Amino acid sequence: MNRFPPLFHAHHASYSEDIPFFLELARRYGEPVLEMGCGTGRVYHALQNSGLRVFGFDLDLSMLRYLQQRGAANVFCADMRHLGLASGFRLALLPCNTYSTFDAPQRRAILSNVWQSLQIGGAFGVSFPNPALLQTLPPKVEAELEEIFLHPQSDNPVQVLTTWQRQSGWLEVEWRYDQLFPNGEVQRFVYRQKYALEDVSLLLGEFEHAGFRIQATFGSFDQKPLERFSPNVIIVAEKAGC
Repeated sequence: MNRFPPLFHAHHASYSEDIPFFLELARRYGEPVLEMGCGTGRVYHALQNSGLRVFGFDLDLSMLRYLQQRGAANVFCADMRHLGLASGFRLALLPCNTYSTFDAPQRRAILSNVWQSLQIGGAFGVSFPNPALLQTLPPKVEAELEEIFLHPQSDNPVQVLTTWQRQSGWLEVEWRYDQLFPNGEVQRFVYRQKYALEDVSLLLGEFEHAGFRIQATFGSFDQKPLERFSPNVIIVAEKAGC
């Protein structure tokens, strides 16, 4: 059994700042909604529980199994870089940090696939940390305590230590999940990810080149304008007609 999905879910379950924004997008553009990279379902369940007709996919089967065990109705395994869905969706969402984990050729493939999956006038909503803000971080940081939570299965404390380094246009982050047992044993799980530090203007140009019309950009989920050092980059792009 893969130990990571319960840790990942417990680590991120309390984050809900983006949920009202995505629900508002769903009300504006309608159903069905497609969540890309749905993981363990933090956003997916919020959409489903609101009564929306939502579909989700992820490349990680262990994440999907965990999500299905928690009552997800319409989820499947797929790679967003090689997606072949018909043009039936009113809204596609790619929350959290996922979009910034891809390089330029992969992003172009994703944009093409999303454009194909949307109805004319449908929208693609993407959110990720502001690359310009990440560029201001120290070049390298060693093992900072990020959070402590209780393991959802054992109730043992889990401490999350984070390290990162910037190099060659990427931010490399490592999370160390240490489950602390009563007898002093420590069980560690390590998760690593890289995030591209691309200029936002370049990313917006990729959307437009793929046939999208930028409907809005925001720097936070309360829809404040996108500024140079806003915490987030949020893009809402509509599928323009042929």
